[in-house]
Amino acid sequence: MKIYRKILLTAIAAAMTFQTTAMAWTAQKQDLTQVEVVIDENVELSGNVPSDWAKSEIDLAVAAGLVPNLTGNPKYQDTITREQFAELVSNMLEKILNTEIDSAPSDTFTDTTNIAVLKAYKYGVVNGVGDHLFAPTDTTNREQIAAMVFRATEVIKENTGKDLTPLIGRVEKFTDKADISDWAMQSIGELAENGIMNGTSDTTASPKDSCTVEQSILLIYRVYNSAI
Repeated sequence: MKIYRKILLTAIAAAMTFQTTAMAWTAQKQDLTQVEVVIDENVELSGNVPSDWAKSEIDLAVAAGLVPNLTGNPKYQDTITREQFAELVSNMLEKILNTEIDSAPSDTFTDTTNIAVLKAYKYGVVNGVGDHLFAPTDTTNREQIAAMVFRATEVIKENTGKDLTPLIGRVEKFTDKADISDWAMQSIGELAENGIMNGTSDTTASPKDSCTVEQSILLIYRVYNSAI
């Protein structure tokens, strides 16, 4: 009877040892799994590639240093935000002017201290939305982007003497011109007339349509390419 009990206790102890070892191995395996998750995320991020129609110019823009790390790490096909476009346009201006540009005070807006936004604001390229707000995460549209790009061309002209919009702008050819806000008329007209930002077709401006990250990068690249 004593021998049986001794054998039984030995078996239980062995089982507990195996279970402890298995738990330790499982914990180690969970750690490895966690590492694998991080790797999977990196693979997913590396899959952030531009559309086929945009890839060649995107590659040129990247090579020219025109694609900084954008806030939120957006996909190329994501709709661009006001903050992200400010990052693109500020970076572009610094590349063209070959200098770091000044920024507005850090307390200019209550909802962002992003240095790129403050630089673009200092040079009059972007505006706030009122009440000391910039609305950095709001998505932007074609007419808003046209206004920002047009103002950037004015900064380029003032600082380099190069006029990227010598032709007088016209919006008469756009059948949806009634949809263009008054404050965007000149911007859309001059950018279109000078081949910097075309309409969505020969006869449509689509001013209220959203704009993707890759479309914005291509626009920035074309301005840069015209200015250098």
